[in-house]
Amino acid sequence: MDTRWSLLLPALILMPFVALAQAQDGFYFGLEIGAASAPGVDTSMTDNDVSTRCDGFINSDAYLEDPAGPGCANPAPGLWFFEHDGGSGILAGASVGYRRGNFRLEGEYFYSGINYDSKDDSVTIADEDAIQRLKREQELAVVEAVLGDAVSHSLFANLHYDFRSASRLTPYVGVGAGFSRVSLDYFNRWARRIDPASISTFGSEPQGLRLNEKLAGTTTIAKAGHSDTVFGYQLVAGVDYQLREALSLGLKLRWADFGEFDHEREWDQLRSHDSARRPGGERVRYKLMTDDLRFLSLGLNLKYHF
Repeated sequence: MDTRWSLLLPALILMPFVALAQAQDGFYFGLEIGAASAPGVDTSMTDNDVSTRCDGFINSDAYLEDPAGPGCANPAPGLWFFEHDGGSGILAGASVGYRRGNFRLEGEYFYSGINYDSKDDSVTIADEDAIQRLKREQELAVVEAVLGDAVSHSLFANLHYDFRSASRLTPYVGVGAGFSRVSLDYFNRWARRIDPASISTFGSEPQGLRLNEKLAGTTTIAKAGHSDTVFGYQLVAGVDYQLREALSLGLKLRWADFGEFDHEREWDQLRSHDSARRPGGERVRYKLMTDDLRFLSLGLNLKYHF
C-alpha cells in the first residue's frame, strides 16, 4: 500500500469521532441530582447575659445591690461548645457553561439539604469561663444542643478541564468558588433543677432560699432557624458519556467546603422569662457559630450542548 494511503486511511476512519468531539464546543446547559454526606460539625455559643444572681426578673433590684456582688452592670458572657455527628441528604443543581477545547467555564446554582439530627448533651465550657462552670455546679440539670437540618442555596463559578479524546467517555476535573446562603435548624436548652434544695445559686439564707425556689425548674431555650451567607470552594471530578451529539450523561463527585457560620438573635426564653436582664432592660442576644461546613456528594448529571 502507498505510504500516503497508510497515513490517510486511519485519519479518515477517526475523522467522524474527532468531529463528534469537537462539535461540543460552545454553550451548554446542565442538570444534576444526587446524594450528599457531611462529616461531623462542632458548634459553639456565646451571649451577652449576666450571671444568674444578676437576673432582675428573679432577683429584685434591692437584693441585687449587695448579695449579687459587683459586676452585674456588665455582661458576663459565656462560651460553650458542642459536638455533632455527621449527616446525609440530597443535592440538586443547574449550570450554564461555555466549552472551548478542553476547558469549560461554568456558572452553577445548587441546593443541598443535609439532615444532621444530632444531639449533644455533654457541653464543654471554655477553660477561663468560671461563671459558667459555677452555674452548672449550682443549678443546672440539663444542657443540650440539637443540630437539625442544614439547607444551602449556592452560586458558584467553576473551571473544568476535560480529558477529551475520540471516545464517547470524557473524564474531567474542576475547581469552583462562590457564596452560599446557609440555614440551620438549631435547638439549645439549659434546664434548672426541679428541687430548690439542690440549687445553691443564691445561698442558704432565707432570702436566698426563696430566690432558689423561683429559679427551680426554669429553662433557657433557643429554638430557631439561623441563616448566614458564607464563602466556599469545591473540588470536582467526574466523567460524561456522550449519548448523542448534543446530549451527555455523567457522574459527578464533589467536595464542598464552606467557611465558618455565625448568626445572632435573642433567646426564645431566658430562665423562663423574656430575653432581657431585667424588665425593660437590655436585650440578651446569643450567637451561634460553627466550624467549617463541608459535604461530599455524588450526582447524576445531564448536559445539553447547544
